[in-house]
Amino acid sequence: MYNNLMFGMKRRLLLEVENAFLNHPAFSEKVKVYNKFPYTERIQYGVILRNTAGSQIRLSPDNYMADSKSHVRLARNANYPGLSIEWVRENSIGVTAYIEEDVSAQLGPNQRQFFTSKEILSGPGNTEYANNPGQVSVTINGNEVMPTYVDGTKKLVLLARSDDGTGAFLHPNTGDVVKIGYNYRTIAEPGIYVVEFTEKDQFTVGAIYIIENELIFEDITGTETEADLDHGGIDPDTDKLYMVSKNGGAHIALVRGVDYTIDLATGHIIFLTTLSKHYNLYADYHYQPGYGMGPYMVKSYQEVHDAIPGVVIAVGRKAAKGDRQYIIVSKFREIQAKIYGGHWNMSLDLAVIAKDPAQMEEMTDQIVNYLWAQKKNLMEYEGITLNSVEPTGESEETFIDTTGDMYYESSVSVNVMTEWQRFIPYLYKIARILVRTHYWPRTGDFDISKDMVMIGEELEADTREVIKYPVVGYERIT
Repeated sequence: MYNNLMFGMKRRLLLEVENAFLNHPAFSEKVKVYNKFPYTERIQYGVILRNTAGSQIRLSPDNYMADSKSHVRLARNANYPGLSIEWVRENSIGVTAYIEEDVSAQLGPNQRQFFTSKEILSGPGNTEYANNPGQVSVTINGNEVMPTYVDGTKKLVLLARSDDGTGAFLHPNTGDVVKIGYNYRTIAEPGIYVVEFTEKDQFTVGAIYIIENELIFEDITGTETEADLDHGGIDPDTDKLYMVSKNGGAHIALVRGVDYTIDLATGHIIFLTTLSKHYNLYADYHYQPGYGMGPYMVKSYQEVHDAIPGVVIAVGRKAAKGDRQYIIVSKFREIQAKIYGGHWNMSLDLAVIAKDPAQMEEMTDQIVNYLWAQKKNLMEYEGITLNSVEPTGESEETFIDTTGDMYYESSVSVNVMTEWQRFIPYLYKIARILVRTHYWPRTGDFDISKDMVMIGEELEADTREVIKYPVVGYERIT
């Protein structure tokens, strides 16, 4: 782990040293930056990274920090190498978005109940459903009012009654402008996303979406004979219909071929028996949208942000044609891994070489001033703390023995503290296709795990440890 972390830190430091001279009128063309001395030619003006060293700073006896919760996880199939994607993470700015929706078209006499076009979430970055009036913003003609009830799953906002002092209740009237501001989901829909590398440097994405608790009928009358699911392209043997009493107590499962038939292509349902009155009817199923996404071109150590909405995919240097991996997106955040972390204190010694002592001194000052004055605060946001950047000495040596030409060298010592994190995934296995969602106790020190589903595939967790470095990203230890 240390060498990988030091390798990333050296790359970043050398990049910043190059940037220090990039726009300098005197040195932009002639100063070269190297990791160790080159053997092809003698350097006339340059910066060389000579020596490195480091020591670990422990934050706890075993470096344990916390459990990681996320909407996404990486899985593999034993029939494929599963090495192309190094890690997947949520895109923190792609989980939810805020919208202000005009619902004035729903106005009517004494209208208090309004429905939004999207499910209402509890807040930014939180995919739990809203259940509190304070989690939405409602305005009538630009004046903010507080609703009395919000149900995010039903997309429902109920306005409060207000008294004008005469005993009459006030409501928005036809012609008023009523707007509801709320957060909605932008991360990909729950499902299993199949990432297949068609070439070493490109991949495609296919999807199998998982639908749970889709409401078909509320308060059944007993006269219903047909219904339509929200989606077609249903995967065989994944449909499950069940009635739930309005108090949430009794559950009655319907049997395909006995209680109903379903057209998998369209999602159209025909009921063969009479449904129980005053129950709610729900459906669980999987469907494939019928299209692929991509191809997406990638390079080694590249992050892809646009293949799956709200998901960051990092491809390492082991991508291979024909490889296949699976990214599972859940409806809500689930425990994915244990996080261990700490700090490394590192020292890196730079040698500044020039044929003129004045230019050597100017180059040294340029490095010190650029790193300490311009980059110190910016690098701290990335987990790299510059503790010190100090010139430590000068020397001169003969450049050409026959002519007596000299070259001049000064040293700059850089001391940094970097952060690291190790993610150790919890063990789980996606075993088989199930008609219903099944739960069983987990092993170890956590609670439960969902038996996810995948037609014709047997998947298992990608339990290789993941190391997070400040700039380099997340690197597999293999």
